[in-house]
Amino acid sequence: NNQHLPPPNPQLLQEQQQKSRKPHIKKPLNAFMLFMREQRAQIIKEGTLRESAAINQILGRKWHELDRTEQAKYYEAARQERLKHMQMYPGWSARDNYGMKKKRRRSG
Repeated sequence: NNQHLPPPNPQLLQEQQQKSRKPHIKKPLNAFMLFMREQRAQIIKEGTLRESAAINQILGRKWHELDRTEQAKYYEAARQERLKHMQMYPGWSARDNYGMKKKRRRSG
């Protein structure tokens, strides 16, 4: 006899579903991503560019213009990121994130 049970609380159901899922752990940043994070604000400050794609294009060009010793700083920082990531999340694999988000179907 279900007449005495309260209706399910959608807020509570959503919280329970979120707790059952694994937290999304991002991949450690690679050398180029570290370079982009550092340089993006400078590019925006220098020009009137606001479009992300155009900024990324400029940053890609600047990255390729850097000599190897300049790039090496970012590769070393990326190595440190990976080590720190491994200590924080032992046993983590990039595969853990695949399939986390369900693909939306486009209508039309």
